[in-house]
Amino acid sequence: MKKCKIALIGMGQRGCCYAKMINRTPEAELAAICDTDSIRAAAFAKELELEHIPRYSTVEEMLEKADFEAAVITTPDFFHRDSAVKCCQAGKHIMLEKPMAPTAAECREIIKSCQENNCLLQVGFVLRCHPLFRRVIEVARSGKLGQLLNITSTEHIGVMHGASYMRRWHRKLANSGGFILAKCSHDLDIIATVADSKVKRVASFGSLDFFTPDKLKYNYCSKCPDQECRFRFKGEFVKMTPEEKADPSAKPFDLCVYNRDKDLVDHEVAILDFANGIKASFTLNLFAEVPKRTICVAGTEGILYADSADEVININYSNGQPAETIPCPAENSSGHGGSDQSFLDEFISCISKNQPPQADYMAGLASTVIGNAIEKARLTNQVIEIADSEYQL
Repeated sequence: MKKCKIALIGMGQRGCCYAKMINRTPEAELAAICDTDSIRAAAFAKELELEHIPRYSTVEEMLEKADFEAAVITTPDFFHRDSAVKCCQAGKHIMLEKPMAPTAAECREIIKSCQENNCLLQVGFVLRCHPLFRRVIEVARSGKLGQLLNITSTEHIGVMHGASYMRRWHRKLANSGGFILAKCSHDLDIIATVADSKVKRVASFGSLDFFTPDKLKYNYCSKCPDQECRFRFKGEFVKMTPEEKADPSAKPFDLCVYNRDKDLVDHEVAILDFANGIKASFTLNLFAEVPKRTICVAGTEGILYADSADEVININYSNGQPAETIPCPAENSSGHGGSDQSFLDEFISCISKNQPPQADYMAGLASTVIGNAIEKARLTNQVIEIADSEYQL
């Protein structure tokens, strides 16, 4: 059996997850690792028992010396365009972590390179392969709920996961294009897929009202005597070398969540108006005891409610049909409810069959267009219109 040779670009937390998955997938072979920090890349390769895999410090060097046909790109969002375009120009297929890029202009540059070099691109909307959300889309598209009218979606992020955005590179809007785009482009994609229409206008309200600098006592958790602080950094949601763990303030990984060096929100609500008349709302919550995503789809014949933590869909009909419960358990033990492995498997299958993935580059562009409009609406306190041309190349 011919294996798909895959290179990994970006050896951070997400990259290490994909490295492990690729290494244990029979149809794939991890052919190369690329990261600008050679010391960290070496440390993580040793931790994952991947020391035999060739490592490179630049994409250019890897493209010149390594033998592979596809790349998984898990760099910070603001590096997506450069890495993706270089890989496309070398004729490599790409799995690109979500969001596709922080701006629609960058997305279009990536798409142009893909088209010019006949490269397949799968954007990291792994929820497309999530058993629960996959079934939500099927039910919504089946007509069982009648004419769809409203969609209500929320991402309930766990307390420490939410707090991590206050200290990581995401804390700068210039790096991400906004919290909802950086973290919740998954959700924007699912909402748009359920609605099966283009968003024509958005409004958004969000602000920083809890993680405010007036609460700052010490710049770094490792220097702070408050051992009981619920947000005290313990190494969550980042990959660190032994040296970095010994002094996390050196990078700094353990920046206090109340720091002054951030300009993102800690809660937000967005309202979306679709061209086909469907209205939707999305809520970002950072303080959940149980991390989960929920979605409610209301139609003229019934209302669907899905909860990723419960792994179940409940449908209550208004047309006399009996209520329905649909279990949607995880199909494997990988991340995002088992969808990570399924997503990787789909990527490999699409390459071998020369067919486009579900989450293609146009879906990536659409999600970024919507996310950019949401951030503009929040910053300007206006309803932002999205022209059809924004979804085009």
